[in-house]
Amino acid sequence: MGLSLRPVSLGMRHLVARVRGAAAANAVFAALDDCAGDDRARAVSAFETAPEEWRVEAYAKSSMLTPDLSARLALAAAAYGGELAEVAEQGLPERDWLAENQLAFPPLRVGGFFVYGSHYRGEVPAGAIGIALDAATAFGTGEHPSTQGCLLALQLLVRRRRIAAVLDIGAGTAILSIAAAKLLRRRVWASDIDPGSVAVARRNVAGNGLAGLVQVACAPGYRDRGLRRRRPDLVLSNILARPLALLAVDLARTLAPGGRAVLSGLLRRQEPIVLAPHRALGLALERRIVIDGWSSLIVRAGAGSNTKMGAAAPIYRSARRSALAGQPLRRLAAGRSPGCGEMQKRAPIAPPSGRLPGSRGSPSGGCRYRPARGRQAPSALHRHVAGAANRQRPFRPR
Repeated sequence: MGLSLRPVSLGMRHLVARVRGAAAANAVFAALDDCAGDDRARAVSAFETAPEEWRVEAYAKSSMLTPDLSARLALAAAAYGGELAEVAEQGLPERDWLAENQLAFPPLRVGGFFVYGSHYRGEVPAGAIGIALDAATAFGTGEHPSTQGCLLALQLLVRRRRIAAVLDIGAGTAILSIAAAKLLRRRVWASDIDPGSVAVARRNVAGNGLAGLVQVACAPGYRDRGLRRRRPDLVLSNILARPLALLAVDLARTLAPGGRAVLSGLLRRQEPIVLAPHRALGLALERRIVIDGWSSLIVRAGAGSNTKMGAAAPIYRSARRSALAGQPLRRLAAGRSPGCGEMQKRAPIAPPSGRLPGSRGSPSGGCRYRPARGRQAPSALHRHVAGAANRQRPFRPR
């Protein structure tokens, strides 16, 4: 039995208060939020529109602006040294939010995958792998560069080696789990810390006919009992830079020898935050995919002598109009790194001076990176060991 979703704005009211002073705006926000106990304010938000001027908004099922509430808001603002400059309320027109949301997410082609919502009634293109999903409250519709980078990395790895078991950490909508299961026809174990995302993921898995191949658990990272028994040779983790760094130890314990992990959800400038703890645990960077300034890193466990690390790892640059349309990724020429001009178009990461330390200026006003020449900075573990070896013994008088 399905649920029929209808316009949710029927009878909704929108209250807007213009407040001077940050502390006063916070007091008005709290006063409106307290109305939730009366089953009136359904949502409250605040935005700074100008220096020391804030716009506080509230949504309710019925009218909530009364002379008593207006006086309460004015007193709350004055008590914190501010002023309630204006407060007004209006009704919201009827709108079919579901239809508008569906129009905002048209079908998307990412490499060999075709991602579409359940509202799509067209055909999956010949030769493409269809992924039907609805995002709802979970992350992962295929539009974000980090998700696209993971999908492209998955296809690269499948072409190069045999993969037996897959683990998806921070599954969200389960888009990566579904893609791996359909591409490999192998079991996929997935986890997410948010119960709402887990519910969405399970619905999407069932909707793609993969309930027997993809298992989704509600767990923080790798801390599920079922996940601990797995030794996957591929881990997919599209979350954020700092959580990736914190989970490095768990990844090193879980990943099978010679296995790969795709780490995403980080900007190009955040790569050192993620790579440092992984290198210290023997996980080496094999290659990276950069889309619009967002990096997807492929790291390898038990790396051999042929594995490139750090700045020497090849960069696969992806323009949306090429790689995301199904064309192969373009590898940069040997000895060449993306120039600052190119990176600034995608994600401006250069310091205010416009030049990175140690870089050389170019006639075009950009800058070029100095070649790495195969050298890399020592990891924290190497520095500790080297320091211990060079540390002098304490002086003892004879």
